[in-house]
Amino acid sequence: MSQDLVVGHGDGRVHLDNRLMGESLIKIGLQESTQIDNEVALVPHCKVIGVGGRSIMDRGRAAVLPMVDALVEARKNHDILVGISGGARLRHVYHVALDLGIPTGGLAQLAGASEEQNLAMIQHLMGRYNAVHLKRDHFTELPLHLKNGMIPLVICVPPYHYWEPLPSSGRLPENGSDLGLMMTAEAVGASTMIFIKDVDGLYSDDPATNPDATFIPRIGTKTLMERNLPSLVVDRTVIETLQNTRFVKQIQIINGLHPERLAQALNGEHVGTIIEQER
Repeated sequence: MSQDLVVGHGDGRVHLDNRLMGESLIKIGLQESTQIDNEVALVPHCKVIGVGGRSIMDRGRAAVLPMVDALVEARKNHDILVGISGGARLRHVYHVALDLGIPTGGLAQLAGASEEQNLAMIQHLMGRYNAVHLKRDHFTELPLHLKNGMIPLVICVPPYHYWEPLPSSGRLPENGSDLGLMMTAEAVGASTMIFIKDVDGLYSDDPATNPDATFIPRIGTKTLMERNLPSLVVDRTVIETLQNTRFVKQIQIINGLHPERLAQALNGEHVGTIIEQER
C-alpha cells in the first residue's frame, strides 16, 4: 500500500488518508476532482464493429454472407471485435413480453438472450476463421484472443438486465444494442467504432419514409442533439454518451450492403457518416 495514504494517530490504529474518505461519492465537486488524463486502455489497437440486426442479419444470406467475407478479410490487417445485434428476433421477443406485461428490467434481460441466437449463427459461419464467442465475464481475455488471431464476437445490449434504468416514456429499454456496443468499445479503450447499417449513414429524417431526407456526412454530438431530428440511425443514447467518452472520440456509420466500405472505414477513410465528440 502506498505509504502516503497511511496515517498513524498514535493510538495503534492505521487510517487511510485520501480525498475520497468522508465524502459522498455523488457529490458534484468530488466527481469532478476524479478526472484524470492517464486512463489506461485495455486494447487501444482494437477496432469495434457493430453488425446491425434488422439492417444486415434479417436480410439473410444476401447481406450476411458478403459481410462475413468482409469481416474475415478485415481481420487480416486489423484487430477487430465484432458485435452482433438482434433485429427481428429481438423485436418479436419484445412484442411477446410486452403482451405478457413483463416490466422494463425483464425486457432488458430477454434482449441479450435473443442476440445470442444471431451471434451463434455468425459464429458457425465464421468458426473456421477462428471466430469465438467472447462472453462478458471473459472480457479481460480479449488481448489474448486478438494476439492469437481470433475474431471475438459479442452481443451488444448493455448488461443492465433487471437494473435497466426506466425509460422516459413507454416500457422499452432506452439503452439499446448500439449504446451497449459503444460502451464495450469505451470499456476496452478501442481506437475505432464502426456501426454497419443498411443506409449510407445519418439523414435528416428516415430516408425509407421521407424521400426528401438529406444526407449528413459529418456532425458533432452537441449540434446533433440540438437539431433533435425525428429519426436517428443509432440509439439516441449513443449521441448523449459520446459527449463524455474518454477513448472513443467519434463513430462512423456505414452501409453494409456495400461490404467493401468496411475495409475503407477501418483504414481511416470517410465512407459514411462520422459523428464526433462535441462539447
